[in-house]
Amino acid sequence: MKKKKHSFIVILILLCICLLIYIFLPHPPCSLSSFDKRAVWFSYGNLEKFSYESKEAFQEDFKQAIENVKTYKINTIIVQARAFSDALYESELFPLSRVITHQESLSFDPLEVMVEIAHQQGMSIEAWVNPYRISLNQESFEQFLNDSPHHAWLEDSTQTIGYATYQYILNPGSQSVRDYIVDGVEEIVQNYDVDGIQFDDYFYVPGTHDGTTQNQRLDNVNMLIQDVYQSIKAIDENVVFGISPQGNYENCLSDGADIDTWLKEEGFIDYLMPQIYWSDQYGEDQKTTMFTDRCKQFADLPRRQGVMLYAGLALYRAGDVVDEDYGWAQRSDNISSQIQLLYENGYKGFSLFHYDSLLSEAGQKELEEMLKGHTP
Repeated sequence: MKKKKHSFIVILILLCICLLIYIFLPHPPCSLSSFDKRAVWFSYGNLEKFSYESKEAFQEDFKQAIENVKTYKINTIIVQARAFSDALYESELFPLSRVITHQESLSFDPLEVMVEIAHQQGMSIEAWVNPYRISLNQESFEQFLNDSPHHAWLEDSTQTIGYATYQYILNPGSQSVRDYIVDGVEEIVQNYDVDGIQFDDYFYVPGTHDGTTQNQRLDNVNMLIQDVYQSIKAIDENVVFGISPQGNYENCLSDGADIDTWLKEEGFIDYLMPQIYWSDQYGEDQKTTMFTDRCKQFADLPRRQGVMLYAGLALYRAGDVVDEDYGWAQRSDNISSQIQLLYENGYKGFSLFHYDSLLSEAGQKELEEMLKGHTP
């Protein structure tokens, strides 16, 4: 009996030693190949810089962009196909995005070209849709007012919500709005060989909460998310549906993004990609480990098997001090260290915001550190 007790104590001591070694010694760096999704976002601001004068000119610009991202072991691109209730593709429901193209009409279909080139290069491509946003400024407001078949909704508070000068969203509480958004997603999935649809972090944005409770906002958004998921899978079950909400969990819930339900219950999403846009040198004392804290917070949320967890990373902040977040200016290995933390917390992928930042000097320093630390 004493011998068994002695053996148990020895085993317990060894386990404690192993745990201490794991906690305090540096962990072996993960490989980028450990992540299923290694993505970069092409925002409307990035896409605006391409040429839309001809199909050939656009092809040349986009092919060069693909070559640029391949340098950094990216395997997925997420392109903003609908930013302001408009379309960077041929649509019967939404007007052409003049905000991006600065053209009245096009002789080619940009999304069709991007899908073809991406697949030729062995890359996945997802269509990024901003479901509710109508406008952020005068240009995007006038585009909706002059070109949208639903411009009259601007005068109907049951269909749209205005919250600042020239700033409007579609009202998530409207069934007509939900039907319109679902029809738009179906149009993309039916007509283009995209690998996924992604919604971003625009739901009930601050300033649009009046007249609703948090539970009402959550319920209204959930009805849309369920309808979109079911519609996508009915067309092609291989097309994934993901959401990239903001990285502040409490703000998500306040704005109608029901993170918990989406992660736990079937029939909402295939993946969640919170935008964890902080460093670990946050605050006046530069000691708040904001990235680590938020990374672990999302990783610890209950999640049903089959729902993937990815993270959005703030490459665009490289070299700058933003909102007392000093790590981005003081270090050039933020992305590299964040990728290691994602791996250790069970994340299966990441996306970099955004394409133009891959071309900046500070962004390239971050990515060089990433390659140095996580390849092969």
